[in-house]
Formats: sequence, C-alpha cells, structure tokens
Amino acid sequence: MRLHIAVLGSGTAKEDSTEYQQARVLGRKLAKEGFFVYHGGYGGVMEAVARGVKEGGGHNVGVTIGKSLDGINLWADAVIKTPSWKERIFRLIEKSDAYLFLDGATGTLNELFFIWEMANKKLHKKPMIILGKRLHRLIRFLKKDPSLKIPEKFYLVSTIPQAVKILKNEV
Repeated sequence: MRLHIAVLGSGTAKEDSTEYQQARVLGRKLAKEGFFVYHGGYGGVMEAVARGVKEGGGHNVGVTIGKSLDGINLWADAVIKTPSWKERIFRLIEKSDAYLFLDGATGTLNELFFIWEMANKKLHKKPMIILGKRLHRLIRFLKKDPSLKIPEKFYLVSTIPQAVKILKNEV
C-alpha cells in the first residue's frame, strides 16, 4: 500500500531560499521512498516539494481553492479543486496518512494548530512531523505552558532522514 503524506509550509518561499531547497530535497526523498505526496498546490514550499517529487520519480497532488488553475504550480501531477479553505484543509487531512510541516506563515500555523487540535480531540492518530526551524522555536515556547497538550505522535525533527525514518516506522 502506498502511503500518502501531506507536506505543509510557506507559499512564498523563493527558489533560491533555504526553505524552497529543503522542500525540494524532501520531495525527492519522499518519492524515492515510495510515498505519495499531497500539498497545497501553489508556489513556495508547495511548488518545491512537488518539483522534488517529480525529480524523484514520484507522484503528487495539489489541493487548491477555487475553480481557476491560476497560480497552481506546474509540478503537480493532478489538482483537486475545493470551494473553500475549510474544504481544502479537510481534503488534505482525509487524504493523508501523516503530516509534515515546514516553516511557513499564518496559513501554515493555522493548518498545524487545526490538525494538532484534531489529534488532541482523538479525531486522528496520524503522525505530525515538524521539520521547520521557526516552528521548532515556536513549539518549544508553547510547551512551556503546562496546559498545552502534545499529541502522542507529534515529532520535532531536524533533518529529512529523521522525518523519513518516522514516516516509515509510524505510518
């Protein structure tokens, strides 16, 4: 059975940025390990991971909002168009066996916290892997609050090989 991974992160990362290059390498590695990748379908990290997946010989699907194909990255093998942000995140959640988060802005934080809360409410038991450095700092800060509940399968990793190892063992 082919495992499906959602990669979530910045839509504004530029091709020459560390975040873009990390996502591209991640996409290649996920493809070579046989994972099927879902992403948000647009630019930045989403484009980079899709590009890496294609370079690695794998397949990926972008999940977007609206009917238009404007702004959708050209590296996606297919696109699932949803009518709203809510439907988009639900589709990414339902299609994926695990979630891998790279650094991003408020959209990425919203996705992270939404999926995190679903895990806390026992609505899924899927691994959540945090690879982004800025996200690591934020989560370390948040963990200082004793009322904050960390889901069972919540991982902070520093490298792509660590993330892939968890995916192979936990999914």
